[in-house]
Amino acid sequence: MSARVCTSVPQVAARDGVVVIESSCGRSFNVSAEVAMQMSEHLIRSAARARGQHRMAEERPESV
Repeated sequence: MSARVCTSVPQVAARDGVVVIESSCGRSFNVSAEVAMQMSEHLIRSAARARGQHRMAEERPESV
């Protein structure tokens, strides 16, 4: 199973004490505020790691 890559920012809203995340890929998630905060922390760390990996790949000299 391969993951779809969404390239648009999801819509996020608070409704009745629940955080609702609606992705552009058609998925919707209802999570508690605590879970949303943990997801945010994980997203930030993963995004920083992915950006670093991308930069490292760009900086590698090509083999001749």
